[in-house]
Amino acid sequence: MRRGITTMKNVISVMMRKGGAGKTTKTLLLADALARFGLNVLVIDMDPQGNASLGLGRPVMMVAVEARIGKSKLEEPDVLTVIEVINSGEDGVADEAIIIIDTPGWTYDVDAPFHRGGPLRPGKVGTIGLIPAYEALEDLPSSWKPADFERLAHSLLLPAEPGGTPPNHRWDVVLIDTAIAQRLGVQAAKAAYYALFVTNAQKFGVDAIPKTMRLIKDVRENYYHDDIEVMGLVWNAFTPRQTTARALANDAAEANESEIEHWEAPIWPYEIPSYTVVSDSHDMAAPVSAFLSTSEKRETARKVTQVAEATALRLLDKIEHPLAGELRAAWHEAWPKAEQTDVMTKGVA
Repeated sequence: MRRGITTMKNVISVMMRKGGAGKTTKTLLLADALARFGLNVLVIDMDPQGNASLGLGRPVMMVAVEARIGKSKLEEPDVLTVIEVINSGEDGVADEAIIIIDTPGWTYDVDAPFHRGGPLRPGKVGTIGLIPAYEALEDLPSSWKPADFERLAHSLLLPAEPGGTPPNHRWDVVLIDTAIAQRLGVQAAKAAYYALFVTNAQKFGVDAIPKTMRLIKDVRENYYHDDIEVMGLVWNAFTPRQTTARALANDAAEANESEIEHWEAPIWPYEIPSYTVVSDSHDMAAPVSAFLSTSEKRETARKVTQVAEATALRLLDKIEHPLAGELRAAWHEAWPKAEQTDVMTKGVA
C-alpha cells in the first residue's frame, strides 16, 4: 500500500459484518444512480454469494473442461473473476477481469427524462463495469499470508507498467461489495480509501455496527492502512413508522453523538425505504430506476431512487469529484417539484 500508489481516492468498500444488511442492495443502487448521472462506475464483487454479479445480470457460470490427464471433466468459471485478480496480485491487472455491463435489464433509454429512468445529462449514460465473484472465493483466504492481503490493492491501485494508469483511475467511482468474512473484509478494505456502512435498523443489524468499526480499526492498526476513512452509515429497508426501527436508529445516533468507541461512523440522513420494488429489481436483474417508467411501481421506485441519488451525490462530495456540484444542481432541476421527496432537501452538505 506504500509502493507509489498515486492519489485518486475513489474506491469505496460497502461494508457491514452481517448477512442481509443491504450491502449488495446499496452497491447496485449507487451504481444505478452514478450511471444515470453520466459517470463510469466499477463494481467489484467480493462476496462468495456473487449477488452483485447476479444483480447486474452477469453471474459466473461454470463450464465443463477436460482434465489434463484422464477422461474426467472439471468445471471452471466462464469468465475471469476477482479470484484470478487476487491470485495474480500483480500491479494493474484488475483491468483484465472487468466485464462491461450491457445486459438487457441494465440498458438505459438515453432519450427518457431523468425522472422516468433516463440520464441526468441528455444522451449521456455512464458505463458500469464488473469484476465478478462466485462461491470459490469463500475458500481463498485460508492460505493468505500477511502480504497477500494487499493483492487486490496492488491489482487495482497500481499501474501495470511504470508511468502507466492504475485501473481505478479509469473510473469515476469504484464500489467493492464486501462479504461478512473477516479476511475477505480486510482484503477489500486494504484496496479502498473509504468504507461506507449500510445496515438495517434491527437488533442484529445495529449490533453489527461496532463489529464493522473494529474491522476498520484492525485494518488501520495491524494491516498498515491508516488512510481508510469511514465515510458514513446508511440505513437499509427502513420503516419509519416502526417503533423498534426508529428507536434503534436513535440509539445508534446517540452513541455516535456521544463519541462512544466503535460508534464513530457518521450517520447519513438517508434511509432506503422497505419497498418490494427493491427485491423486484434484484429478481429481474434490473436497476430500481427501470420501474420509473411503469405505473404500478413508479411511486415506490421514485422514493428509493431519490435516496440512492442523494447518497451518491454525498459520496461524490466526499471524494471531491469535480462534477459533484454541477450534478447536484442538475439533479434538483431534473425532478419535478411535485415529485421531490424530503431527501432532496435534507442533509445536502
